[in-house]
Amino acid sequence: MARQRTAAQYTYRDFMKDMAKGKFFPVYLFLGDEDWLIAQGIKALKAALLADADTSWNFSESQGKEANCEEIAAFLATLPIFGGRKAAVLRDVDRLSPTELESLIPLMENMPDYAHLIMTAESADRRTKWYRTVEGCGQVVAVGQLDPQGAAAWVMERSGQLGLKMSPKSARYLVSQVGISLNQLDKELEKLACYKDENSPEVTLEDIDLLAVKSRDVADNTIFRFTDAVAEGNEQLAVGLLNELLSSGREPLSILAMIARQFRIIAFAWEAFQAGMSSADIGRELGIPPFAVERALAQGRRLGGDCVRGALAAAAQADREIKSGFLQPAAALELLVIRLTRTLPRLARST
Repeated sequence: MARQRTAAQYTYRDFMKDMAKGKFFPVYLFLGDEDWLIAQGIKALKAALLADADTSWNFSESQGKEANCEEIAAFLATLPIFGGRKAAVLRDVDRLSPTELESLIPLMENMPDYAHLIMTAESADRRTKWYRTVEGCGQVVAVGQLDPQGAAAWVMERSGQLGLKMSPKSARYLVSQVGISLNQLDKELEKLACYKDENSPEVTLEDIDLLAVKSRDVADNTIFRFTDAVAEGNEQLAVGLLNELLSSGREPLSILAMIARQFRIIAFAWEAFQAGMSSADIGRELGIPPFAVERALAQGRRLGGDCVRGALAAAAQADREIKSGFLQPAAALELLVIRLTRTLPRLARST
């Protein structure tokens, strides 16, 4: 059963305020899918906690399934070289098994005062002992994608840091053209900063039309249509939408992550709705707008829980096939589409 949020989220803005005050926690979990905020948060922590001379000795970084939790615990348990602090970054902890995650609990509960464990995950089961330990020993930093209004506010703040002058109208227009990915928005702002000079820093709509790559990192509508096509068994349409995503310039693994994320949203929304959670609470929990909740619930009703879980398993298999080199990325994605469109509708009809 989905648990409703009982406490206010600790946001990225809260994190930065604490950083400015010199307030640090032994454990951090950056939870969400906004890669720019995660990268900046880790960069800020690394700069604040470790002197340049300490970086090679007192810092480690591991990635998901390649990580050895016992080695990470041993690294943080030993004293830092030349004093100071130690920090370990463990990315994509949602790829680790529950047993592997639980092996970190003794470390988090007895973290040395010089040590910091920094983890990232796109999603996490809040009911697990591991997650509750993270909350009790440190901070879960919410880093989900911003809505268009929040992205426009971020654009205005970031443009000022780059020496640009951006009106609210221009900020909203940039978001409408590029999307809500902060990574892509940052690239476009840096491009604008190179184009403008200090004597004329104000960004106009014409500047945006001239330079911005429109909607390169925004494919929410395409993903909605893709999952609809999959649910209907429309292989031709699903392959066409996949090619549309590939031609937009996104990396295949990024597209796969978008597909898996949408099915995770469907799974959570449908199970939470069946457990009695309101659509508004589901939206707040997932950090998505009302229309996206309704689309997810409609897709959940059409497919059912078993089909959605099957889709997630197929996406995980495609991920393994790409990363192991067994299949080329584009081929793995096309095979995933064929698997989904040919099996999910049949499963949905049988349940």
